[in-house]
Amino acid sequence: MGCPQADVSTWLFRDQSLRLDGMYGCLSTAALLAAGWDCHRIKAAERCCLRRLERGMYVVTADCSDPSHSFVSAIATAPSTTLPKESTGLRRRLEDLRILVRSYVDRLPPDAVFSHRSALIVHGLPVPYIDPGEVFAESVSPRSGVRLANMLVRRRSLDIAAQEILEGIPVTTVLQTLLDIARDYPLAFSVAVLDSAVRSSAVTVDELRSYSESHPVRTGTRKIVRALENVDARRESVAESICAVRFVEYSVPGFEPQIEVRDENGKHLGRTDFANEGAKVIAEFDGAGKYYLDGSDPQETFERERRREYALRNEGWLVFRIRWSDLFSADLFLRIGEAVRRRLIVDDRSRS
Repeated sequence: MGCPQADVSTWLFRDQSLRLDGMYGCLSTAALLAAGWDCHRIKAAERCCLRRLERGMYVVTADCSDPSHSFVSAIATAPSTTLPKESTGLRRRLEDLRILVRSYVDRLPPDAVFSHRSALIVHGLPVPYIDPGEVFAESVSPRSGVRLANMLVRRRSLDIAAQEILEGIPVTTVLQTLLDIARDYPLAFSVAVLDSAVRSSAVTVDELRSYSESHPVRTGTRKIVRALENVDARRESVAESICAVRFVEYSVPGFEPQIEVRDENGKHLGRTDFANEGAKVIAEFDGAGKYYLDGSDPQETFERERRREYALRNEGWLVFRIRWSDLFSADLFLRIGEAVRRRLIVDDRSRS
């Protein structure tokens, strides 16, 4: 499985809603021509204040000082306009997806509604990750399925009750969106989305199960069932949800989220991301953003985390640190599984 570029930080530890609250300035060639621009001016603006999304569509990127670009400058400085700011990696891909969704708001194919990741954005639910080359908007239509330059249209019949108009944007409902994600996306991606939706009270697990049962699908039923079986709102981030799925996929048993650990005298040592209490093995998600949460001094937070880990090790716990890139590789999870197995064997022999 591919590994999205590891340029993530704080957003790994909090669900990042990508809702289109701020609107990117997306302009078609026709709109620019109607404003009195010509092809030469458009080409020149690409060097300073416009970025080409695809043929005939641009996004405003900056407040330009060129007097001949005043039309774009006025859009860039409008209070409601959001300017692109990310330059590389996963953050850039997430931003590009938001921009694409915004650009398609007024040019969806007939009878199509935003779905899947695009619907997550409209509903303000997190998109866990995007692989390179997978930045495209998504919709469903009862008429036809087609792959456009930056839009995937799936052909699917859709009940009227499964779609809605949200702030003028046609989109699948939250429940239908989550069902589609579970049906069409990998388990780790699906569970991360479903966990976030339940954790934020957008839906309940019972609502998800009931909706799935009342809306059977021709293909993908097993994927939906498996995703629902793995939902657990106790996980506190997208990263933790993906980690939990990796435990399942690599047959690493016994790990529960958010375990409170105490020493033999009852002193509280801390709460762990995951712990196997029988084997005394802890798995903690690690990343730079963890040390910047809640406005704390990162150095003080780092020292506090280190003292906590020493205390856990002194009590016989084995601690594994998991980075974002580890979530997309088998190596660390196989090592964790082997450590659990060895410790349980030793414990069984000591008792016999």
